[in-house]
Amino acid sequence: MKPISSLLLTLSALPSILAYSGDMTYYTPGLGACGKYNKESDRIVALAPQQYGYDANPNNAKVCGKKISIHYQGKTATATVVDKCPGCASGSIDVSPAVFRQLASLDKGRVKVSWGFASSSSVQVEELGAGRVRLVLEGGDVEDDDAEEGVRGEDETEL
Repeated sequence: MKPISSLLLTLSALPSILAYSGDMTYYTPGLGACGKYNKESDRIVALAPQQYGYDANPNNAKVCGKKISIHYQGKTATATVVDKCPGCASGSIDVSPAVFRQLASLDKGRVKVSWGFASSSSVQVEELGAGRVRLVLEGGDVEDDDAEEGVRGEDETEL
């Protein structure tokens, strides 16, 4: 079993497949930072500034139009990046009511989620209890010569 610090260091070399974690809240969409109008029934997301970026013209942000996969208690939803959430902490997201409802009741208002940019690969974090997690790399191939073997497939790590 590898120490989690070693595993996370290796994963940090693979930013396109890393999962973020933070709070998920919902908001009433309108004109988003990407320059498009959206409504509550659209499957959209606003990212924290650290993930959205700091382009001088937010309409040109590289994340605009990209899809993310959001995970909460065994459920997954997909949303398209259309906005920036200035009040969100790094890793936290603000979604439309349509996306929030797919994962949790609106009554909850705020839940802890993990998410990542949709791509050919993603890292899923499964809580095993007793301070243990399993990181599962799904889909695609890892093309990093420095990647440890434990990153491909599954690796259980105690916290």
